Amino acid sequence: MEKVILGITASIAAFKCCDIIRLLRKKGYAVKCVMTPNAEKFVTRTTLETLSGETVAKDMFERPEKMCPGHISLAEEADLMLIAPATANIIGKIASGICDDTLTCAVCAASCPTVFAPAMNDKMYNNPIVRDKMDYLAEKGYYFIEPVEGALACGSVGMGHLAPPEKIVEEVEKILLCSRTANNG
Repeated sequence: MEKVILGITASIAAFKCCDIIRLLRKKGYAVKCVMTPNAEKFVTRTTLETLSGETVAKDMFERPEKMCPGHISLAEEADLMLIAPATANIIGKIASGICDDTLTCAVCAASCPTVFAPAMNDKMYNNPIVRDKMDYLAEKGYYFIEPVEGALACGSVGMGHLAPPEKIVEEVEKILLCSRTANNG
């Protein structure tokens, strides 16, 4: 069974990760969640553990089940890493090589495909610095599932609304298929 590591960041769109977990599991994927420290302000660990059937990785200094550090274990067991929602903060940190939590360390250690599904205010999404970081990561082989135009947390409508969970799962499946084909070919 292929395993998707789902990274959840501190975004109002974090509640949509629940639908992403359900859809991935329905399609036969194992899902393990890893949260940034502030993500739990938007969705609880208990909810994610209930939906995924796996413990949630959050604290870098929790005692790992095995001697391999948790972030390395996550990277090694992943067939794909998906960060949904991906904030401007997480995109900038990963593009800059900053590894200061379990998620950023796991992404840095991963050799599998890594996919970002951005969700943020349209002004943040269109900020030249954020766009440069996204372009930089794309050039390095990271994947992006573009957000859509929609209602934003601030009350305006614009580009930055998290892509629908069905679209995210569809893109994940395409990337996993390409990865499988490349590894078997």
